[in-house]
Amino acid sequence: MSIKNITGVNVIADSLIITICPDGYMRLTFEEFQHIPLVHLMSGLDEDNPALSQEGAVFAEMTGYTEWVSTSTPTISIGWDWTFQFSQAGQFYYKRSGKPRSNLMLVDEQQHDLGQMKSDSLIESVVDRIVWQTIVQDYISARYAS
Repeated sequence: MSIKNITGVNVIADSLIITICPDGYMRLTFEEFQHIPLVHLMSGLDEDNPALSQEGAVFAEMTGYTEWVSTSTPTISIGWDWTFQFSQAGQFYYKRSGKPRSNLMLVDEQQHDLGQMKSDSLIESVVDRIVWQTIVQDYISARYAS
């Protein structure tokens, strides 16, 4: 059995063991990150969103947040904000707004940090492949039903 330490990540044979680095980040390559399943933890509505006035009409925008986690230990956490929007066809949909927030720093093959902007962009690409909208809608409906 070979053990390879990669800036806070120990790889034993083909299994990935994730550790928390002293700066609080967990470091993985983009390839490793793409193979880690994320599950829904919670979602909620923003309560401090004032109505915006548009030429006499009041437009109330519904916004919220969602948090997703890995099933690994320690847990990778990724959260993002969303808005509830209406299309011109009269249908509604959830849309991610802003960049995802995470305790993850992506690294290259030489284990050098890619930096916050590049990591955010790559994490964003994974988040945008998750079919999260229905899960968030169902969770929000159940959480705020009464």
